[in-house]
Amino acid sequence: MAIQDEMYKLIENEINQTVKEGREKVLVNIDKAKLVAKMLTELSVDKPEPESLVNQYMASIKNICKE
Repeated sequence: MAIQDEMYKLIENEINQTVKEGREKVLVNIDKAKLVAKMLTELSVDKPEPESLVNQYMASIKNICKE
């Protein structure tokens, strides 16, 4: 979990820095972006059946974006 937490913190910091500096190109729901980042870091450390996990996470990300 420590690696996952560190990866998430790095992504979260990048999102925050991008917004702070005004470098974003489209409007982004910051909370949703962070939720997706958290899911992606979980995916990077989960071992069982990568293809199945990718499909599951893609479906979850699409649902997050629709909300």
